[in-house]
Parts: sequence; C-alpha cells; structure tokens
Amino acid sequence: MTPASANDPSTSAFGQSTPSEAALVGIFYDLKQTQDHRPTHVDYGATVDEFLSGGWDENVLNRYYRVSRPLYTTQIYIPTMNANLGPKAFGAEKMVKPSRWLIHYKGQLSTPEPGAYRFWGIADDVLAVAVNGKTVLVGARRDTIMPKIYSMWKPSARDGAHEGDGFLRAGSWMDFKAREIFDLDVIIGERPGGLFNAFLMVEKQGDHYETDRSGKQIFPILQIAPYPTPTSRNSEFAAGFPIWTSYQ
Repeated sequence: MTPASANDPSTSAFGQSTPSEAALVGIFYDLKQTQDHRPTHVDYGATVDEFLSGGWDENVLNRYYRVSRPLYTTQIYIPTMNANLGPKAFGAEKMVKPSRWLIHYKGQLSTPEPGAYRFWGIADDVLAVAVNGKTVLVGARRDTIMPKIYSMWKPSARDGAHEGDGFLRAGSWMDFKAREIFDLDVIIGERPGGLFNAFLMVEKQGDHYETDRSGKQIFPILQIAPYPTPTSRNSEFAAGFPIWTSYQ
C-alpha cells in the first residue's frame, strides 16, 4: 500500500492487487478445503502449529486451497473488522467462508539502521513472524492451542500495549548489521469467523517511545513504504519513525 493507493478500490487493509517492488507478497489459504474443494475438517490450531514448528514448511499449507491472486502490502495493521473481509480482499468470498483461513506474507527487508530490534504483535486469532526461517514472534489468542511452537519460542518480555482486543506480544531480540538483507515471513489468520484484527509493530533498542495511560510503550508500525494509516478505536501507534527497505 502506498499513499497514492489509499483511496484505490483495489486496496484493502490486507493489501493491494497491483504489484509493487516495495511490498510484502501475501498468499491466501483456506484450511477448510483442498485445492479441488474437498472438505478437510482440520484442527486449525494444530495445522498452524505444524507449519510454525516445522520451520515454516510451505508443504503444510500446500495441502489446502490457495487463492491464485496475491496481494501486496507495506504493513500489517488491520483494525477490527468482519472476518469475511479477508477472503473478500483476495476475491475469494464466493468460495471461502470466513473461518479457518490463513494469509502468508513474504519479502526481503533491511532495517533503517544497524542495531538490535524486536517485533511486537497480536492478532485475533493468529499472527506469527519469522526472520530467515526462524520464528521470532507468535502473537495469537491464548485459546489458539499450539503447544509445539510455544515449547520452542517464548516472549522476550511481558505483554505490551493494548491493540484491538488483545495485548502486544514481545518478539525475540535480533541484531542487524547496516544494509543486512533478511527474509521476513508473516502469517495472519482467523479461526472461528466473526471479527478479525492483526497488528505488527517494531522496537529498536535504545530508541525512546511515548507511553499510553497504563505506562506501556507505544511502538511504530513495521512499514516498508510510507502510508497514511488512519487511527482507530482500541489501537495506537507511534508515527514519524524510519521506514524499512524492501527488496524484490
């Protein structure tokens, strides 16, 4: 998403249909059906757990229905909305009911400056992030049962500020050199249907951030292009921080 596309009808909070060099590429999966539309009856949490704990193995997702058209986004900041807007953004609302879906975003990035960083994120229901194939953040509703990945990854701090209807989870600290290019993978997903939201923020060690009324720090959105993100109820973000660089 770019400022010029903010009012484009082909753009949604999940991304835009027009390819962009400065973007994460998102692929939509429906875990309820196979590619030839046979029902799967899978356990959503167990399947996501298998994918994450298996090193983000795309063979797990390839068992399920995949929408052929990707979307391109420069950030993961999706305020609370009806979960049917996920399939609709990918043009799949006639084939996919708004439950047990997953979106996998991928790209190559570098940080604005060298230093230590960590991501903060939460979603209703699932958000996870990997850097160079290693899970560095899991921000999911606590009733999403994923014992394998939670035995392999733990938050690096107590929960942070309130976003949507949850609290930001602290990712692992990572050290990046100047202009170091790394692979970034992000998944977001919805389990039962109903309402959905997802937020991915970033912290640089040593930077100063304002705090909310509860004393929690307010972090900037991870962005790889400028975008005039509208504020929304029950979510806050810091503005004016450097943009990360994307490579295709």
